[in-house]
Amino acid sequence: MKTKLNYLLIIMGLILLYSCNEVKPKQNDFIGTWKSSDNAFINLNANGTCTLKSIDYYKISSFPKNKNKELNAEGTWVFLENAESGIIDNIDNGIKITYNLPKENIKGEIILYISGQGIKGNNPPWNLFLWDGDPDEMLKYEFIKIK
Repeated sequence: MKTKLNYLLIIMGLILLYSCNEVKPKQNDFIGTWKSSDNAFINLNANGTCTLKSIDYYKISSFPKNKNKELNAEGTWVFLENAESGIIDNIDNGIKITYNLPKENIKGEIILYISGQGIKGNNPPWNLFLWDGDPDEMLKYEFIKIK
């Protein structure tokens, strides 16, 4: 009787571990339109191009001249296997966006990190974010997929 109980507990434990299996983000998960709480948009296209609309430029580049400035640009994006984000929620993938501001002769780059849902925060649906200031404060400028 005790042996059957031990087997039952082992099986239940294995089922619990298997059901908590994490899903890794993939490039195709990020194709679409992403929106932030301040109504900024990022559109990531399947062909690797992207559009940035009304992004708070100060959150991207915190120079005083960028305060109250919006980033509206075209660019390209790639899915990163190792975004070196300090690994939040056991996800070390990200999105790298490269954009051009031809009027100002500026080329820029944004690394967006990925966070997820669930107890461990490592399951879809995914969110894209960058740190809003010091990462130790855990404040995020976050984008949620809308389509």
